[in-house]
Amino acid sequence: MERWLLIILVLLFVFPSATQAEEIYIVDYFKIMVRRQPGEEYKIIEQLPSNEKVRLIKTEGDWAKISSGNGRTGWVLKRYLTEELPKTIQMAKLERKIKNQAKKIEALEKENMSIKQKNVEILQSIATQSEKVKNVSLENQRLKEEPYRIMLLLSGGGIFLIGCIITLIIQRLGRGRKSRLSFEKGIKP
Repeated sequence: MERWLLIILVLLFVFPSATQAEEIYIVDYFKIMVRRQPGEEYKIIEQLPSNEKVRLIKTEGDWAKISSGNGRTGWVLKRYLTEELPKTIQMAKLERKIKNQAKKIEALEKENMSIKQKNVEILQSIATQSEKVKNVSLENQRLKEEPYRIMLLLSGGGIFLIGCIITLIIQRLGRGRKSRLSFEKGIKP
């Protein structure tokens, strides 16, 4: 007998796929029977669907006395009750939250695109202003150099004018001497 048991165990470990069945899940939705008294032999007075909110009045063994949303009281098995918020309600809340977050994300993406567009416009404006500043700076530099050019021009013109005046004076002096020399020698000019 032990030998056969050992052979069966070895076969189960060697060929585990033959002994495994397909995994399935039980649906979470069902109705709970509310009874007049604690016990399955008592009359069903109401059926409550999953996720229904009820008020716990007292417990006795495996049974709990509850008050339903319509005000009726009765007994249900405690194993069907939980303090946790049911998963379907949690999922519905999370789905609403996801939709709200998606809307917020969409609004933020639009705002982000708008800000990016404004940044591009500001950068273009800065580039334009920078070009204007550069042009004004070059014009300012040219205007700063202009008085020196004018002074050089006037200085050169003044030197030329002085040279002309000195030349005229020298020429007159030279003619005046010539005439005196000629007069003294008796030569007519």
